[in-house]
Amino acid sequence: MDMTRQPPRRPTNTSMLGIVSLARLTDKARAHRANTIGEHLYGENSGLDKIVLDFLGVSHDDFADAAQRMNDAELCDWLRENYPKTEDEVQAYNNELLTWEPFDDASRQRLKDRLEKFNADPNKVKTMLQSMELDDWGCFRDTDLTQHPPRSPYNSDVAGIYGGSRMGDKARAAKAGKLNDYIYDCPIDQVILEFLNISAEDFQDAAYHNVNDIELGDWVLEHTDRTQDEISRLNEALSQKGPENDEQVAIFNITLERIAPGRTDITTWFDLLDLDDAHAYNLE
Repeated sequence: MDMTRQPPRRPTNTSMLGIVSLARLTDKARAHRANTIGEHLYGENSGLDKIVLDFLGVSHDDFADAAQRMNDAELCDWLRENYPKTEDEVQAYNNELLTWEPFDDASRQRLKDRLEKFNADPNKVKTMLQSMELDDWGCFRDTDLTQHPPRSPYNSDVAGIYGGSRMGDKARAAKAGKLNDYIYDCPIDQVILEFLNISAEDFQDAAYHNVNDIELGDWVLEHTDRTQDEISRLNEALSQKGPENDEQVAIFNITLERIAPGRTDITTWFDLLDLDDAHAYNLE
């Protein structure tokens, strides 16, 4: 996970073993190992991580090693087998974390600063975890495509769908007024949204409020009837899609000649988009 482009999952997320902040810890461990953790802290350098790791009874190095080589389901099995917890233990731990309030001058000031910075309702953001969640959301909600391109159409981190992360980037950028020359709800977006039976407006709202790819993907899967097999077939069709009529061929060839004259290996829209992004932001 590249945490320079998105935050870890919410601190209140309980999707892994029903344990508060375990999913967040997992994202940070993987980003730590990949050197893509951005401004977040992992392990002994994070107060929340230390609490979660102490509850689990595992060292930050052992956890990071496991998170790096396992997916979420495998990691849960590993924890269940090697560091088992009872339901009562999990419930007591969750209750303590979910009601954890700012405890010193520094944490109280951070909460105050975040409330002011992101114009949040102080009646809805009171606890430590709510303060962290507000900061994550506020820092990543306004994607700025004047500074960098959206992610590759081949990125499938949102619900396993090619173009999902890219569409999320454009949706947030459109809401922030920083779309640059990109188009949200472009023809490829329309194919994906029609396939999912989700409106462009609903997806944009979901992308704005779910700035982590996995959590946005969870929202998508909750709002569509599509199966993973159907998603795989969509991905194959999208990745192989090229211009289909004379008008599209003309647009395709003009763009290709402008950014990469002489290239004959670029035949799909996805490859052209990647090439155009790299050219526009001098990433070649």
